[in-house]
Order: sequence, then C-alpha cells, then structure tokens
Amino acid sequence: MSTPIKRHGRFWTEEDDNLLRTMASAGKSITLMTVKLGRPIRTIKARAQELHIALPGEDKNTKRWVG
Repeated sequence: MSTPIKRHGRFWTEEDDNLLRTMASAGKSITLMTVKLGRPIRTIKARAQELHIALPGEDKNTKRWVG
C-alpha cells in the first residue's frame, strides 16, 4: 500500500493509484488518464514511475517513450 503523496496539488489516494494501474494494464491512453485522474501528464508519468507501472507508449526495456 502506498503512502499518500502531495506535490503542488492534491494527494494521490489509493483509489487514484488503483485507477492508474487499471487504466495502464488495459492499455488506455495517457490522454484519457489525464481526464479521468484530473492531473497533468507529467504528474501521471511520475506517479507511474514511482509505482513501477508501465504506461502505454513506454518501451518496457528502456523506459523511454516511443511513438
């Protein structure tokens, strides 16, 4: 279980983390994630990296964005 983290905005809740995991595993776009989570792309990418969640469009071997 992750600790709520607040950086220049509101805290990430366990519900937010679970939604991020669910959308990432379903291959949802980062754009959709920004809408559903109400957070900027950079914040979502940072949280995903912190939680070791691979996002769609990310090369799993290099951790670089492709496309």
